[in-house]
Amino acid sequence: MATTEAVEPPEGINFNGAEFKAYIRGMGGDGVDYGSDVYVGRELNPEATAVERAVYTRMINIEDTYGVIFDVTVEDGALNANTVNNSAMTGVDVYDMIVDHGRYMMSYAEKNTLLDYAKLPYVDVDQDWWNQEVNETFRTPGGKLFVMTGDISYLSVGTAFSMFFNKDIIADVQGLESPYEKVYADEWTFEEFESYVLATDSNLNGDGSDVVGQDKFGYATAWWRGPVQVFYTTGTRVLQRKGDEWDFTINSNIANKALVDFRDLMFNTGSAHLEKADNYQNLQLAFAADQIAFFDDQLHAASVFKGTDLNFGLLPWPKYNDSLDEGVYPSAVDAGTNLYGVLRNTTEENAKKASVVLESLAYQGSKEVIPFYFDTILSYQYLKDDDSIKMLHIIHDNLVIDFGYFYSAMASTFREVAINPTGGSLSTKVQSQKQVALDGMEKWDALDDED
Repeated sequence: MATTEAVEPPEGINFNGAEFKAYIRGMGGDGVDYGSDVYVGRELNPEATAVERAVYTRMINIEDTYGVIFDVTVEDGALNANTVNNSAMTGVDVYDMIVDHGRYMMSYAEKNTLLDYAKLPYVDVDQDWWNQEVNETFRTPGGKLFVMTGDISYLSVGTAFSMFFNKDIIADVQGLESPYEKVYADEWTFEEFESYVLATDSNLNGDGSDVVGQDKFGYATAWWRGPVQVFYTTGTRVLQRKGDEWDFTINSNIANKALVDFRDLMFNTGSAHLEKADNYQNLQLAFAADQIAFFDDQLHAASVFKGTDLNFGLLPWPKYNDSLDEGVYPSAVDAGTNLYGVLRNTTEENAKKASVVLESLAYQGSKEVIPFYFDTILSYQYLKDDDSIKMLHIIHDNLVIDFGYFYSAMASTFREVAINPTGGSLSTKVQSQKQVALDGMEKWDALDDED
């Protein structure tokens, strides 16, 4: 668990101008710059946003404080796995930090190319600026930890699944109160959400074509958004370790019920739309054009609405039902978000340097970068909305980074149930993937036997 008292990274350490070599994923196929949460260049763009300035200032502060010079290589899309693996095996061009797509980082870890965080002497993963679900659940049975994230990356918040809503559409429905009030009363459940979707859709007068840009919808999502997040609204995880065995907790009654209810909303009510594509631009434009009442996406999608007249609000995704504790609204972080690691064959001196920089990136991220990111997200809104500030903090405080979704072959099984009108039962899907997943977990467990 996180410690109660925050301690700043160490003072009095200086690496006398040593390079800090980082290999960082850049622009993703989804149009998101995944490298920008760490590095925005050696020269700051005069038109840089507040968050870009915060990222740049963090780098300069670390260089000045610890006598390091950032030497960053950025690869768009994803890192070259051969470069990472060859560097790990040969010791040539050993990077001090590797930052890549979450699932790819788990693949590097499985191949035993990453260093256990216990060998990074100045990183304290129990601190609040590190994500505690990763700290506790991404370990091997013997306790090794190869990847981390947290406030080191504003995209650990920015890639969380969130719900946007059109305030004007809500206001047009007589007797329908703001959904903010449902969150404050801890009544923002899937059942309540569905009632809002049906009420707003019936008031929108769509043409019934189910075509984005032409028809209007009470709710619209894409197949790697709502169908993923609905599983986590139940508080469920894909798997958990119990003693010497892996327990596939994915196959729970409540998870199955949530997936079936979601599927019913999407395909049987005529009020919702599922976009079967990885390009979310059409949905974003339709929402900005007042054609969708509720629209879910990763939080960073708020940037799309900058400069529009859209009067929108931000919400956590509803919890499935009131079985979860008060104030708990799980917000899953997409498995494509960055994870951070260090190559295992680095020298002891480089491990010391990497640990100082990693801890400082995370600490300063929590104090300087995340607050600016929140402000940046809020500045995209048409009207200043104090409620959205509170919603942002609810999302941040309820982030779900599920080991099974980032690593297990079972990861997208529940999604397949949600996106198919005749998707069958969750138990059948789980059974079909179980052996493949177990084979993967055996590889993970075997990492304890490696030096």
